[in-house]
Amino acid sequence: MRALGWAGAALLALAAGTGAYIGAARAGWLKPDEATMRARYGLPQSRYIQLGAQSLHVVDEGPRDAPVVMLVHGSFASLHMWDGWTAALKGQYRVIRFDRAGMGLSGPQPQGLYNGDAEAELIDALVHQMKLPPFVLVGTSSAGEGVAHYAAQHGDALRGVVLANIAAGPLKPAPHFTPWFKAVLAFDGLLGGHHIDAFWGGILRMNYADPSCVSPQLAREWTELNNRAQGWPRSFGKAMPFSGTPADLAAIKVPALALWSDRDPEVPLVKDGQQVLARLGSASKSLVVVKDCGHMMPLECPAASVAPVQAFLRAITP
Repeated sequence: MRALGWAGAALLALAAGTGAYIGAARAGWLKPDEATMRARYGLPQSRYIQLGAQSLHVVDEGPRDAPVVMLVHGSFASLHMWDGWTAALKGQYRVIRFDRAGMGLSGPQPQGLYNGDAEAELIDALVHQMKLPPFVLVGTSSAGEGVAHYAAQHGDALRGVVLANIAAGPLKPAPHFTPWFKAVLAFDGLLGGHHIDAFWGGILRMNYADPSCVSPQLAREWTELNNRAQGWPRSFGKAMPFSGTPADLAAIKVPALALWSDRDPEVPLVKDGQQVLARLGSASKSLVVVKDCGHMMPLECPAASVAPVQAFLRAITP
């Protein structure tokens, strides 16, 4: 048989290696080790608590007698999304953040249900277990569904609410994929729920106003933490996400800040930002726009986005 040559041999080796990688990924052999993930992404203040059957990673920082601010991150992120905000706030406020069910270092939602009702119930359970006084609740992106639902139901537990880059009503995703990312999806779809760095790096870059700000380290963090969830059941219920949000916004009466990025491709300012402000039932409400920022506001623009929140907090807390 005629020799393949070095190029042919390299292609065969690459094909064999790719096949082995796909097989290992589909079998779940590439899921990260839990102890390694906690060592790598846990913080000195990390606590792992049980709320019934739900395992939750919680970080609680700042003076215990200070006004409380709770931060709830967006889809497939982790409490590290708030690192910049926490650094700016924890000197004056008690800042509580947690990894949402099925994300970061938290465990899966016990019923595999990921919707606004379930997340509002989770926030309520955490508030009761931690015996929190009236506090300010902040939610960004998909967390806005559960945060708005909680605020509508439990206004007596809140001093105020901040809604950042959320959907104003039923959300039907409209992907804005590049040809390169479609190729990534084609390969990534072979991996049985395991994802590669290029997948999460692509997601992040599409949602940043300046894609060059997405570092390899950030893409690796999202990849590793989300690969923990490979094989976990995930259901969003029968209703379209944010279907109940218009009614929830109308029922919110506490002081409210709508915080929006001017270059958000997911929930644009001219549609969702303006509608959230109009639909809020709060007598005291405002809309602040963060310039040159994309959907991942707390990650991409921490300093610019936390400044209006600090002003809001000064106005509503002692």
